[in-house]
Amino acid sequence: MRHWLVKLHRYSGLLLSLFLVMAGLTGAALAFNDDIDAWLNPQFYHLAVPASATSSRQPVDVLAARIEHDYPHARLAFFAMGQDAAAPLQAKLRSRKPNGELPVDTVFIDPFSATVVGERNTKAVGLAPQNLMPFLFRLHRYLLLDKPGAIISGSLGLLWVATLLIGFALAWPKHRNGWGKALSIKRGAGSFRLMYDLHRTVGLVAGILLVITAFTGAVMNLPDVARPLVSSLSVLTPPPKGSAAESQPKVLQINWQQALAAAQASMPLATPARIARDEKRGIYQVRLRKPDDIQDGGSVRVFIDAADGHVLRALDPLKGSAGDTFMGVQYGLHTGQILGLPGKILVAFLGLLPLLFMITGIAIWLQKRKSETLARARRLHLASMAQ
Repeated sequence: MRHWLVKLHRYSGLLLSLFLVMAGLTGAALAFNDDIDAWLNPQFYHLAVPASATSSRQPVDVLAARIEHDYPHARLAFFAMGQDAAAPLQAKLRSRKPNGELPVDTVFIDPFSATVVGERNTKAVGLAPQNLMPFLFRLHRYLLLDKPGAIISGSLGLLWVATLLIGFALAWPKHRNGWGKALSIKRGAGSFRLMYDLHRTVGLVAGILLVITAFTGAVMNLPDVARPLVSSLSVLTPPPKGSAAESQPKVLQINWQQALAAAQASMPLATPARIARDEKRGIYQVRLRKPDDIQDGGSVRVFIDAADGHVLRALDPLKGSAGDTFMGVQYGLHTGQILGLPGKILVAFLGLLPLLFMITGIAIWLQKRKSETLARARRLHLASMAQ
């Protein structure tokens, strides 16, 4: 049995190696996505002329009207608000045509003067400063292939989970007193022993954390598989529909600012992180960021009826069902944001490990292959001598 597990671990690892190195290195960078993006593109995160103490923020519906006026072929999907109240707001645009493409899909707007201070296309492929971090994100999650890429990436992530668990089982000491040897790296024992010790020891120490990272990524990339499985074990609260969803034509009486105010009134200690409008459902969805939130972009979702502004539902993943909690913590676990800065540093470190595993794993495989070839040649030589 162990013989076949070794082969399965070896060849699945070799098969996944390039994908894992790519996913790991891009994930390490994305752990600090906003920090790197702000360093590369300060104009998207800091106003060139800071607002004065007497300046007041424009209502969100004024900003929305400005964007819809300047980009008539686009539909405003959502606003994202950073933790810095004086920073530009990020607005995401969608094409008004089904499956249409936009030359610009993200706009940054000054919340005080309602002037556009930056724009970019997050689907652009390139390493230019304004494209780099969105490009790395699409490569990391979608393999640049949108939904089919997410399915492929999620499936490979599950295979990685299985590979890790097999490796963990193979490296697990048979006896309690074997842990000292299993977690040590023997010095001066040659390059092969060094590669083997690194591969085994780092795998034992970081294996469970890597399993969590790979599994959470797969869950987020395969929602059509994950949600039915989770809902079979625990209740998953569905998003509500507003009364405007049943009207013909749609009646959206509540504007962006009113929806935002209604959501904030339901949770005064939280700050807004994002607001999106879903015209088909007749609702606004507001993400709120609690002081002790498990993710930077806010984990609490408040649904506002677009017809009259009342709160349809507020979903806090840490206060919902077991299924809601499970699905709600996936992003925070995957990015490390659930533990704040230490968690991000840990995720960035974990992202470097697939490269180490690839180097050490290939070195071990090549050495064993060489040894097997020499042993086979020796047996053939002895057999020929015996004849």
